[in-house]
This record gives sequence, structure tokens and C-alpha cells, in this order.
Amino acid sequence: MKPSRSVPTLAMLRAFDAFGRAGGIRKAAVMLEVDHAVVSRHLAALEAFVGTALIDRSAGVRGLTSDGAEYHRRITAAFQDISNATLMLRKRHDQQLLIWCSPGFAYHWLSPRLSAFAEQNDDVAFELRPMDYSPDFAINEADGDIRYVRDAAATALPAACRWFELAKPLIYPVASPALAEAISTRLRGPRDLLSMRLLHEESDMEWRLWFASQDIELPPSTIAGPRLWHAHVMLDAAKSGQGIALANDFLAKNDLSSGQLVALQPSEHMFRPARLGSYQFVARADRWHNGPLARLRNWLIREAS
Repeated sequence: MKPSRSVPTLAMLRAFDAFGRAGGIRKAAVMLEVDHAVVSRHLAALEAFVGTALIDRSAGVRGLTSDGAEYHRRITAAFQDISNATLMLRKRHDQQLLIWCSPGFAYHWLSPRLSAFAEQNDDVAFELRPMDYSPDFAINEADGDIRYVRDAAATALPAACRWFELAKPLIYPVASPALAEAISTRLRGPRDLLSMRLLHEESDMEWRLWFASQDIELPPSTIAGPRLWHAHVMLDAAKSGQGIALANDFLAKNDLSSGQLVALQPSEHMFRPARLGSYQFVARADRWHNGPLARLRNWLIREAS
């Protein structure tokens, strides 16, 4: 005698998963690219198989019953596990890299150097995606992520990931040559910057940390100045004379070399060296030694040094 099956057919489960995500039979049919009658038949077969109602059909409602909602949650998680396992298996043997990166670092430092990596690794297909937030490594959104972290000790590392510190750069104030000349007689020490127009990214935190590194205690009120959210937008504003920005060599070296920005120097009390955070590279631990990813890590270390 043939043993009875304990698992529904894949067609039943795919129809049920699509119904739960789309919120209707016709929408699920569009998602699966099949006729809606096929979806209805698979759903009815699944309910007969499990022996309970999964879809609430009362008063024309086409939602899920409580049993259906719980079953859908677990089915969706199972499909995600299958997807992740398949993707990981494929990625172990492909030559593609998808790297997320904070926009300022991508724009000013990484992007201009990618041609050098491509020349040395012409077998690797590289995709750079500037993003404001980190990827979800649990679902393989990216192979690696480069981000500026102010306090590495207090930052939680994503589960099952590894990281290394790419650089911990000096942070210093910069301005356009015209603005630097205009404020030169007033800039005697770091405290004088508080009376000038300061530029920020998403908050005044970087300036607060910088002033703390100069032993200057600030009141809790927000430091005045526009919020520009991205480092490259902030530096563009600084280049056009709109204010003073905090920068580092990874963001401003080219503009300093071309003379579009200058590093400010007080006339009396020199700025103290300030290292407020670090650039970190993060990737999944189980892919850390993957060929293309390992080559990228080693290349980054050489370039950053």
C-alpha cells in the first residue's frame, strides 16, 4: 500500500501563499500567471487536504481564517527559507557582487576607484548601490555593506555576519576658499565656529562629537544650520560657500586637491585631531571567504591604506 502524503502539493501551497499575500483569488492568479479557476481549485484541494477552512468566505469576505493566517505565516517562512537556501547555493558559485554603501562614501571615494577593481577582476560582475540604510543580510539583499559607524562598540552587528574596520579617518572642518578667507580673522580657535554657519547631514551629532573632541561643552539645544542628509550634498553646499562642513580624506581629498575646498586652520588655538567613527565593511560570515568577496575585501584594504 502506498503511504499517504503528509505534505500538500507544491501547486496547492504556491496558490495559498499567493492568495495570502495578494489578498484575493484574482490577484493571486495574476501573481502566478494562471487562470483564477486554477487558484480556486488548488485552494479548495488544500482545505480538503488539511481538513479545515483556511479562507473566510462569510458575507463575501475573502480573507484568511485564524487557522489560515497561522498556516500562511509558516508557509511563507518556509518558502523564504527555500529561497534563501537556493540563493546562497547559487551565490557560492557565481562571480557577481552586489555591494551597498553609504551615499557619500560611494560618491566621493568608492565609485571613482571601481574601474581599478574591474581591471584587476574582469571576471566579476560588480554592482554598487548607494543606500541610506544597511541591507538585510538574512534575506541576501547584498553581498557586502560599507557604512560609517560613529561608535563601533555600541553598534549591534547583524546576526551571522562578520566585519572589519576599513578606516578610522581624521575629521576636520572644511569650507570654500572664499568663505575661509572671509572668516580668517574671526577664526582664532574651535569655539569660534559656533558663531558661524555650520552644515549638517541628518543631525547635529557629528558636530557635537567634534566639539566634544575639542573639550567644548555644548548646551542641549540643537546646533543651528541646515540639514542636508547626504555627505556629498553637504560638501557641495560647502564648495558653493553656504557654510562650514565636517569632512575626512575619504570624502574631501579630491576637493581639497583641486582647491574647491580648504581645511580650516585657526590662527591661535589649533584644532585637536578628532577621530569620531570608522568605515566598516560587513558581510555574511558564511560568505566571508567567497572568492569575489574576499578579493574585494583585500582590494579595499589596499586602497584604503
